[in-house]
Amino acid sequence: MVEKTEEKIKSGLKENTESKEDNIDKKKKIENKKEIGLKENTESKEIKTEIKKEIKTEIKKEVKTDKKEVKNEENPKNQLKSKKTEIENRPKKQENQKGVIHIYSSGNNTILHVTDITGAETISRVSGGMITKADRLKSAPFQGMLAAQRVVKETLERGITEVDIRIRAPGGHKSPSVGKGSQAAIKAISRSKLKINIIEDSTPIIHGYMRKKGGRRGRRL
Repeated sequence: MVEKTEEKIKSGLKENTESKEDNIDKKKKIENKKEIGLKENTESKEIKTEIKKEIKTEIKKEVKTDKKEVKNEENPKNQLKSKKTEIENRPKKQENQKGVIHIYSSGNNTILHVTDITGAETISRVSGGMITKADRLKSAPFQGMLAAQRVVKETLERGITEVDIRIRAPGGHKSPSVGKGSQAAIKAISRSKLKINIIEDSTPIIHGYMRKKGGRRGRRL
């Protein structure tokens, strides 16, 4: 019995020592983890502080550049320089050019067609039908005046200052007389900044004879 009790005591002591060693190992592991966590926290704090410093320096640089830009904008000399550069970079207009305004005026419509001297390039083309929707008002003097004003604006934008005017009626077998809108258009052009050199009549005239359309018994009404 005594031997058994001694063995039990020894086994209990061994278990106690083992449990103590296990507790010591656990404590060491916990301490190591804490140390690692503290190191990580310190590293993360250092990284955060570095990032904050970089952000502050960038903000300061941006503020300085903004202040410089504001100062440059406030200075009248810099404003003049910027305006000069803008004006120099603009596409230059070819000024003092000559053009031709062809006015076709009939009882139904008035058409203004602006070309260069050769007639190859069309600069502007406006008719009375582009201004009004009513068919009966296409050849009216008021619509002719508005069409001429629009044409003048577009020609001046292209740098044309001098103009020759050529008026044309239907001519041929049709009426040789010009419509009402042509006179109003010429007056509107003369009031503008365009310089008129010549006003010509270019209605086509019959040479010889061509058979008029409508047949032998004429047009059926």
